[in-house]
Amino acid sequence: MKSALANRIVFVLALAGAGVAGYLTLAHLHYMELVCGPLHGCDVVASDPRAHGLGIPALSGIPTAAFGLAMYLAVAALSFLRVVFSERTARTAARLQWLLALGGVVVAAWLTWVEGAVIHAWCQWCVASAIITLLIFITLSAAAARRAPEVGTDPVATPGAESAPLGSRPGG
Repeated sequence: MKSALANRIVFVLALAGAGVAGYLTLAHLHYMELVCGPLHGCDVVASDPRAHGLGIPALSGIPTAAFGLAMYLAVAALSFLRVVFSERTARTAARLQWLLALGGVVVAAWLTWVEGAVIHAWCQWCVASAIITLLIFITLSAAAARRAPEVGTDPVATPGAESAPLGSRPGG
């Protein structure tokens, strides 16, 4: 997958994830009503201690969804940085996106396991967020695999790579 296309896909997914996580955050803070839909488990999941501060007592004042919101907004901001700044900054931003997505997948997998194995209830919004996080991770991984340098080459040492004008750089 081409880097520019992957970056656009990740940006759109991050905005969608921010919408879901923002809604959940506002619902946990009682600014909105949490609408469950056909699964009817959102209220059960929302009342679990792990729905606040990831279950860590010192962080219990922060909705767990707020951590997801922060991750999605950071991934979206890094997508923007990949387009606007130099190739070197774009590579660093892509790596940071991948690390955030990896962390997000690990947390989402754990929370999804907790929903099924411990709480025995499913929140459609939480599952949607986990799927969005997984799609971001897969997209970033596919793009990273495509742009991985061949053994023995140093893409940073390529003459002119750092001085190319912003609009002429492929993959940004």
